[in-house]
Amino acid sequence: MFLVVDGWATIRAEFDELEAQIQELAGRGLTFGVHVVVTSSRWMDFRTQIRDVLGTRIELRLGDPTDSEVDRRLAAGVPKSRPGRGLTMTRHHFLGAVPRVDGSGSVDDLGEGVEDLVARVGAAWQGPRGPKLRLLPEQVTLERVRELAGADDRRLLLGVDEASLAPIGLNLAEEPHLYLFGDADSGKSAFLRAYAHEVARLHTPQQAKLFVVDYRRALLGELPEEHLGEYLTTEKQASSAVEGITEFLRTRLPGPDVTAEQLRARSWWSGAEVYFLVDDYDLVVTSAGSPLRPLVPLLAQAGDVGLHLVLTRRSGGASRAMFEPVIQSVRDLGSPGILLSGSPDEGALIGRAKASPQPPGRARIVSRELGDQVLQLAWHPPRVG
Repeated sequence: MFLVVDGWATIRAEFDELEAQIQELAGRGLTFGVHVVVTSSRWMDFRTQIRDVLGTRIELRLGDPTDSEVDRRLAAGVPKSRPGRGLTMTRHHFLGAVPRVDGSGSVDDLGEGVEDLVARVGAAWQGPRGPKLRLLPEQVTLERVRELAGADDRRLLLGVDEASLAPIGLNLAEEPHLYLFGDADSGKSAFLRAYAHEVARLHTPQQAKLFVVDYRRALLGELPEEHLGEYLTTEKQASSAVEGITEFLRTRLPGPDVTAEQLRARSWWSGAEVYFLVDDYDLVVTSAGSPLRPLVPLLAQAGDVGLHLVLTRRSGGASRAMFEPVIQSVRDLGSPGILLSGSPDEGALIGRAKASPQPPGRARIVSRELGDQVLQLAWHPPRVG
C-alpha cells in the first residue's frame, strides 16, 4: 500500500490531527507493507520527528535555494523551467521520468497519460485485487443503523463511525448530557429529531419525557407525540417550564433518610427521565441570560434526578459562547461534544478539535468514552416538508 500526501503544509494547516498518524505510518508502516510518499514546497514544513523517518529524500528546484538540505550552491544551479530536474542527497543532479508509458514525453496531456499508465498496470496485474477503501456514506438512515446494531443494543445510537463503519452510540447512564456545534444546514435539527426517536426506542412514555426548546419551530410535528412533554417556542414559555421542572427535579435529590442501597440502585424515586432538547441555543440566550440557567446546579447530579440536557448551537461565535454558564457547565462535566460543518477560524471548539467544511450530517465526536472519532450521523426522515 502506498500513502501519497501531495502538499504536507496543507495537511498540517487543515488536518493537524493526521500529522501524528502519518508520522507513525512513516516510521512503522514498512513492516506491514505500507509506503509513505510526501511532498512539500519547503523542507521547513517537515518537523524533525517525521523528517528523520523519511529514508529516501530528493529535492527538486526550490523557490529559495538557501532552503536546500543538500547543497545551497548546487541548488542554485538547478535550471529553471525544466520540470523534473533536481538533486539527490548524494549531491548528484537527476532528471525524473514523466509518469507515462505511451511513448510520449509531453506534459501537456499528462493527466490522460497517467490514466493510461494506471489502466495498463491494472490490466497487467494477475494477482489478487487489493481491498477498496471503505468510506462513510453521505447519508445513513436511523433504521439502517438500528439494523446494524441489533435489537439488544441499549445505547442511544448516533450513526456509524469512520474507522469500522459500525454503529456508534452513547451510554446515557454514563454520559447524560451532550452539546453540538454546526453551521446552518449542517444537520443540527435533524440530529435532535433522530435523538428524540432514539429516546422513544429506549424508553416508554412513562419512562421518558421530552421538553423541547425550539424558537424556530424546526422540529414542530417531528417528534414522538406520546413522549413529548412540552414544546416551548418563546422565552416566556421556556422560563416558566424550566423553573417548574427544576423545582420538581429538586424533590428527587437524595435526602438524609436515603440508604446506601437506594443510592446505588437509584430507587428512592420513580417516574420519567427528563430530556431537555434545545435547538439553536444562540437564539435562546439573550443579554438578560439564559432561561435554562436554573438547571445548572442540577447538571452534575443528573444521574440522581434523571436529567438529560442536549444543546445545539451555530458554530459561528461558538468560541465566545464557551463561557456562557450553561454551555460551560456542560463542558466542565466532560460531556460529549459533536462538531458538524463549520469554519476553522473559530479555533478549537471541543478539546483540540476544530470545525471544517463537511457534508450535511458528517460530524466529529469528542468524549471520554469514545475518544475523538469521525462519524456520519443517522438520518430520520421528517414527517412534513
